[in-house]
Amino acid sequence: MTNPTGNTTGTEAAVHDRTIRDMFAGIAGVYDRMNGLLSLGQDASWRRNLARAIDDDARDLFDACCGTGELILTAKAMGKGTWHVAGDFCVPMLRAGVSDHGFSERAQVLAADTQRLPLADSSFDAAMVGFGLRNLAELDRGLAELFRVLRPGGQLLVLEFFRARRSWVQAPISFYLSNVVPRMGKVFGGDQSAYTYLPQSMGRFVTVPEFVQALEKAGFSQNSAVLPQSFGVAHLVVARKP
Repeated sequence: MTNPTGNTTGTEAAVHDRTIRDMFAGIAGVYDRMNGLLSLGQDASWRRNLARAIDDDARDLFDACCGTGELILTAKAMGKGTWHVAGDFCVPMLRAGVSDHGFSERAQVLAADTQRLPLADSSFDAAMVGFGLRNLAELDRGLAELFRVLRPGGQLLVLEFFRARRSWVQAPISFYLSNVVPRMGKVFGGDQSAYTYLPQSMGRFVTVPEFVQALEKAGFSQNSAVLPQSFGVAHLVVARKP
């Protein structure tokens, strides 16, 4: 059944997860290149902005829904953390990160579902997610898991495309995502359907205020920072475990 976040539960959730895993497996080889192309080069600056927001004294970092690992490798390159762990449930994406970035030599890499993390409680000082929460079948379960693996006082840092609250804000973004992105995905990425999924997933996902409410429901503090990226195309949300 569909819940207010646009996520799913039960058998439908299992089907959703399998579909998403297969979709990302199909574009793993072009994923990083397409991200840079479709964001007009802004994705790298968004990752750096997230890395800057990580507490300077955070030592143990976890990247959930890590894809090819660009986010946690950016944090490491910027001197954040001393132990770097990353997980994704799409093994071909992890393999692409290993071959393209030497991922496994620079971080501990796990084949792991963010909704069911094989990690001990209170293991990390900071957890990050770059454009992955929107793909979870069960957002609340994923947030609960991220809360669980953080130490008291730890940070959750999320980069995401959220559903816009006002139609006039959403209109130009929707036009680009619905008309330009799928065509570019077909021409440069060889998969129009995967890049048609992006605007569809944004339209089903939560707004920023709804996401902040979901964070508070999961146990995070009520003073989350919301930082628009590129005039609100994306947002960086920084929450903290009490």
